[in-house]
Amino acid sequence: MAGLPQRRARIYRRHEARYRKNGNLCRERAKCCMLVAVPCEAYPRAMAKALPAAEDSSWTSAGLGKREALREWRDWAASTIAPIEVQVFDQDAFAARWVSHGIGQLRLLHLHAPAQRVTHTGADGTSGRAAPSIQLVYARRGSLKTQMGGKRFTVEPGQFVLLDNTRFYQMEMDGEHEAVDLMMPQGWLEKYLPDPEVLLARPFDSSRGWGAPLGALLEAMLGNLDEAPLPRPLIAEQVGHLLGLATGFPDTPDALPRGSRHRGQLSREILRRIESDYAEPDLSPEAVAGKLGISKRYLQTLLAGSGTSFVQELNATRLDRASDLLADPRAAGLPVAEIAWRCGFLDAGYFTRLFRKRFGITPRAWRAGHAPQS
Repeated sequence: MAGLPQRRARIYRRHEARYRKNGNLCRERAKCCMLVAVPCEAYPRAMAKALPAAEDSSWTSAGLGKREALREWRDWAASTIAPIEVQVFDQDAFAARWVSHGIGQLRLLHLHAPAQRVTHTGADGTSGRAAPSIQLVYARRGSLKTQMGGKRFTVEPGQFVLLDNTRFYQMEMDGEHEAVDLMMPQGWLEKYLPDPEVLLARPFDSSRGWGAPLGALLEAMLGNLDEAPLPRPLIAEQVGHLLGLATGFPDTPDALPRGSRHRGQLSREILRRIESDYAEPDLSPEAVAGKLGISKRYLQTLLAGSGTSFVQELNATRLDRASDLLADPRAAGLPVAEIAWRCGFLDAGYFTRLFRKRFGITPRAWRAGHAPQS
């Protein structure tokens, strides 16, 4: 953990350089980056604090000129959410802010915005500068009048809707509003919702029934993410499971369109193969494609259509399993290189680099944070 102060200092300098025009931007977050490393307390509190501050950022229009604030707001939306055009109804009174949290493979955006209209302007099938994602848009304050897939509907406070950021949609808000936009890679989401396409453009209630646990988790993440009892990748898994409960996904074959069902079945089988065979060092797209009776190119096309890739899914699975082993007291006697090998990594150095990139700390620091205290 001794290297954390230097890493936090680098994060601080990077954020300050990026947002030097805005005195309020990331001020509190940047201060946190300069703190000394936390003592290695008992998990989970120490591990929650050890997660990378670089996963979080924020922005506010306060202190900026109206024209500059509008330009930054629009550019951020187009590069982070989707190729969208933002029309603010009263530009002279523009005031907005956002906070962004990395949660495993997900990105949680907490938005406060004025009356505006957002319109997807990209060609169908493209997400522009943003990563291809399924968006979970949750209304906290103010109604979201929405058009997508030939449907018109309103997402009321306490409801959420799933949108595809590679397809046309439009949302109009008549007044100041507050919303959560959870960006989810489709490949990740299909582990929990076999075919998200059939759930798009349908408002769901997150205040009661099976939607209530998901709504409660979304609210908790907004206020207490830094004090969460689990590492963020594990919180992302809980989101996936609760989303499955909230949407009541139809698991009968007749509920799905035939072509979509076939592609969804193949995609799910690819992911299942990765989940079951991740420890094989020579696991490859060619091998999985051969077992499924499809070409490597078609396998890659299926995963690309879900916003992911074979290598991305394989590395994410291996790293998740490695993090579990490092935290398991029964594996405390295993060297890090042995854990890397058991999870399919032949090169311990490569494993360490990927682990640091994913979780923000080294495997040894992760293990130390989970070590029982005497």
